[in-house]
Amino acid sequence: KDIVLMFGFCSIMIASFHQSWFKEWLKNKLVLVIVLYAALTLLLALVRPTDTDAEVLGVTYNLRFLIFFLYAWLLVKTFPKRNILQSSVLISLVAGTAVALFGVVQYVLLPNDALTHLGFVRSNGVLPAFFIDDKPDLERVMSTLRDPNSLGSYLIIVMSLALAWRQKSAKRAKLIWSGVILMTGLCLLLTFSRSALLGLVLALACAAAIVGRSHVKLSPKQVRIGVVVLAVATIGFLASAFALRNSYFAQNVIFHADQSTSLEDPNQLRVRFLRESVVKIAHNPIGLGPGRAGLASIRNNVQGTQLNENYYLQVATEVGVLGLAFFLAILILVAVRLYRATGDSVYATALLAAFAGLALTNILVHIWSNEAVAYTWWGLAGLVMTTRTKSKIATNR
Repeated sequence: KDIVLMFGFCSIMIASFHQSWFKEWLKNKLVLVIVLYAALTLLLALVRPTDTDAEVLGVTYNLRFLIFFLYAWLLVKTFPKRNILQSSVLISLVAGTAVALFGVVQYVLLPNDALTHLGFVRSNGVLPAFFIDDKPDLERVMSTLRDPNSLGSYLIIVMSLALAWRQKSAKRAKLIWSGVILMTGLCLLLTFSRSALLGLVLALACAAAIVGRSHVKLSPKQVRIGVVVLAVATIGFLASAFALRNSYFAQNVIFHADQSTSLEDPNQLRVRFLRESVVKIAHNPIGLGPGRAGLASIRNNVQGTQLNENYYLQVATEVGVLGLAFFLAILILVAVRLYRATGDSVYATALLAAFAGLALTNILVHIWSNEAVAYTWWGLAGLVMTTRTKSKIATNR
């Protein structure tokens, strides 16, 4: 799939080369920062070589979704009259609905070894089933993705797009899309992914804030009442969580750290990974090179595996503090472009909301390394990049 991506990207670059807008596009700040980030990644791969397989995989994982982003951006600019965005969103929703439905079926009906017939075996680097702390009564669905956390993050995108599509649908179709949203939410809950649940809450809050900005006018009194209600609800939730902290449900489902398990406490594990990553970055601020951290490092037979459980720390470990600065600049510039497009595109609103959720999940998991999540979000984001803001439309008139 990555080879197909490069073929498509090179083809669209050749097709765009003689377009009147191409030189200006190359000067775009976002494009320039992506080029700098890619150049730094390739430079460190040359000057800090490691296990070949891990290095190639590291470069691929770090850059493929950004190449897909540029590919989608160029595709819409080259063929402006074709409704590529609408078709792509629909395809993503159909695929996402199928993934969510299979996830629910997997939890309710399928035996734990059902996916072994499709190549989901440990020797291939993927498991046929997941459980909280390896307890058979606490299954976690991952549908056709690599793991439950990746599935949960993927479903944040699907749910955000489904909400946007429902808003644009006719009255009868709204009922169908409401069912899709509920099923997607159920599948996300069945992943028992804490990072995905937190990401979903942030995504929904972000969507509500964007929509409410232009559609809901609240008086100062209503705002104060809302703040009080939110504060009371938060205190009630925290009090309930504290009271039930020693229950079987809380220890396993919320904390994933029941004392009866023989596995290392995942919360303590994350803290250990955090400390080890910070120390390594402090000693190597220039970066150790692609393939030295994250999922790619699993294939590293020279220095060994280093999991960060944090995509930003992975980037800093591999391409240094400068590389992290470039990557954060890319995220900020993309978010700003999407925010400016929210007035004209409901899909920009959906993608910006999903982006907020995924920005959070990447603090806890290597989410951008998962191709289903990365390709879906960055590809659609690239298609939205040509959406003009209202101010620009007014100026052009």
